[in-house]
Amino acid sequence: MTATMTLRYVQLSARTAVRKVRFLVLTVALPVLLYLVYSGLYRGQTMDDATGYSINAYLMISMAAFGGIGAALNATARVAIERQTGWNRQLRLTALTPTGYVVAKIAVAMAVCLPAIVLVYVAGDLVGKVHLSAGQWIGSGLAIWLGLIPFAVLGLVIGYAGSADSIQPLVMLTYLGSSLLGGLWFPVESMATWVQDIARLTPAYQLAAVARSISGFGEFDWRYVAGLAGWTAVFGVLAAWAYRRSGRKVG
Repeated sequence: MTATMTLRYVQLSARTAVRKVRFLVLTVALPVLLYLVYSGLYRGQTMDDATGYSINAYLMISMAAFGGIGAALNATARVAIERQTGWNRQLRLTALTPTGYVVAKIAVAMAVCLPAIVLVYVAGDLVGKVHLSAGQWIGSGLAIWLGLIPFAVLGLVIGYAGSADSIQPLVMLTYLGSSLLGGLWFPVESMATWVQDIARLTPAYQLAAVARSISGFGEFDWRYVAGLAGWTAVFGVLAAWAYRRSGRKVG
C-alpha cells in the first residue's frame, strides 16, 4: 500500500513539474539552446589532439549536466511551496510515510532530469556530430544522471531551510554558481590555480569529469565517484537537520 502511494505521488509530482513553463525553459530549452550556440562556434575543433576528442562532445556533457542540475534542484526545492500551502498536511491523511515522501521527491527529481540529458545528447548527435561508441553514449549519460543524486538531496535542503518566497533565488544562485565554478560553462583549466583546486571539489565538476572520462576524455578517477557519494551524505545530513529545524513533519 505504501509503495503504491509513493509511486502515485511520484507520477503526480512529475506531471506537475513538467507542466510548468519556467521549469521547461530553464532545464530543457536553455541547455539545448546554449549547446547549439556553442557547438556552432567550435564545430570541428578538438579538446585533445592525441585522442581527437571533440569540443562538441565536451560541451554536450557540460550542457546535459547543466540542465540536469537545474531540474534536480527545482524538483526537490518545491518542498518549501508544499509546506506553505499545507499540501504536506493533506499528505499526512494518506498512507504516504515521511520516508516515502522523501524517496518520492528524489525519484521525481531523477525522472525530470532525463529530458534535459536526453535532448542535449540528441542535439549532440544530430547537430554537433559527436561520435561516440554505444557504450560511451549510454555510460556517460548514465554517469550524468546518477551524478545528479547529490543535487536532488541538496534541493531538499533548500526546500526545508527556505520559504516559498526565497527558494527561487536560492535555487538560481546554487544552480548558476555550481555550474560556473564546476566548469560547465568554460573549462576549469582557464581559471586561476587556486580556483581550480576548489572547483575540482565541487559535485558539478565531479559528475562532469566522470561522464567525460567515460566518453573518452581524460582518465577515469574513482575519487570523483567517492566525492559525489560524500556530497550526497553531507547534503543528506543537512537535509535531516533542515527538516527538523522546519518544525513540520513531512508524513
